[in-house]
Amino acid sequence: MSSLARKMAQHAPRALIFLTGSAGAQGLAAVTGLFLARWMPVPDYALYTVMITLIGTMNVITKGGTHFGYASILGRVWPDKARAAQAVKAVLTVRRSVSLWTLPPVVFLTAWLLHKNGASFGEIVALCGLLFAMWWADMQTRLVDQILFYAHLTTRVQMLDTILAALRLTGATALYLLSFLNVISAVVLSVLVSLSRVPFIVRWVHRLVPVREAAIDQSDIDIIKDSVRKQLPVEIYMVLQAQIILVLLSLFGTGTDVAGFGALGRIGFILVPLMMFSSAFLIPIYTRAKEHLISLLFGLVFLAALPCLVLIALTYLYPDAMLWLIGDNYAGLQVEVLWAVSVSAATRLATIYRNLIGSRGWIRFNLLQIPLFFVWIVAAIFSLDISTIVGAFQLQLGFAAIIAIAASVDLIVSGIVQKPK
Repeated sequence: MSSLARKMAQHAPRALIFLTGSAGAQGLAAVTGLFLARWMPVPDYALYTVMITLIGTMNVITKGGTHFGYASILGRVWPDKARAAQAVKAVLTVRRSVSLWTLPPVVFLTAWLLHKNGASFGEIVALCGLLFAMWWADMQTRLVDQILFYAHLTTRVQMLDTILAALRLTGATALYLLSFLNVISAVVLSVLVSLSRVPFIVRWVHRLVPVREAAIDQSDIDIIKDSVRKQLPVEIYMVLQAQIILVLLSLFGTGTDVAGFGALGRIGFILVPLMMFSSAFLIPIYTRAKEHLISLLFGLVFLAALPCLVLIALTYLYPDAMLWLIGDNYAGLQVEVLWAVSVSAATRLATIYRNLIGSRGWIRFNLLQIPLFFVWIVAAIFSLDISTIVGAFQLQLGFAAIIAIAASVDLIVSGIVQKPK
């Protein structure tokens, strides 16, 4: 039996349980997102698109690449719980310092984009305040919970996320039926769900590893800071991708284009369980592997590609059915929906590929993405109509290709230099 087959057989029962829970939690989240696209007026959904995009930006940029160094430490020290606790403290310390100077620009950009898409002053103030609340909730849970994945407690996490996703769906439905659904109430609901996750994750992690008693290991800080130095410019570049698309649509398109771009993107969220599966299973498998790293890498990526290909085929064959998911406001976007699903699949696969390579500490050439980004932007200006929804997705497809190119350079160079012992 091959190395990949042995590893997948070993983890198959736990993976099946995880996917069941992941499908429940993310399925409910996807349904909620689709209902919001169907139920919210187009102007409100344009503002909601800005908010969900900027919340994602905030979550990425305030991590600043800390997750790569953190994952490499956990891969080496687990199941030493004392060392794992030190890693948790180290990553939270570094992330707080990164957030001090990355969060304010995100808030400013959020305010500007909300203004360009017609938000009132009161809406801008309220939504920026809610952005801070989302940052605090993410800070408390989203890196810390990796400990639970290494400890094979993924089903517990997924049960919690499924319950919270069901409560969010129930809340959104109630807001709609009571005619209280708007951009403010929709974001408040998301914030409340994120805050509800905090006490459970914190309690479970502290029961598992002695975080409070742990002293910060300076070597962990150094490893994570080195990861930040290498990765943060790339993380900034990555979030600029989404912001450039929103800025271009806000400047040259209309609020309807912004809403359509956001609504079509919700269909691609069907693939979100892939990213959770990658973090919970594929990355731990790859970081702890000692041999056959190249074949294992491409085997894991191929495994992740299968559901992407199925979704693209269904969209090609039944575009009306896909558009039905987001409502009559977007029923005419038959060409756009195929672009949306294809680009979403390509982006997620490229990200999984990069994260697998980066989890081994092979991120020396991630900065290559930045010059490639500017080259692609210049090329796109002259070759694409970037004021349209199709042009926006074509621009986004180029970003996915850039991620894969830079990761491949790291694989070729670092994979040869850093041979497994």
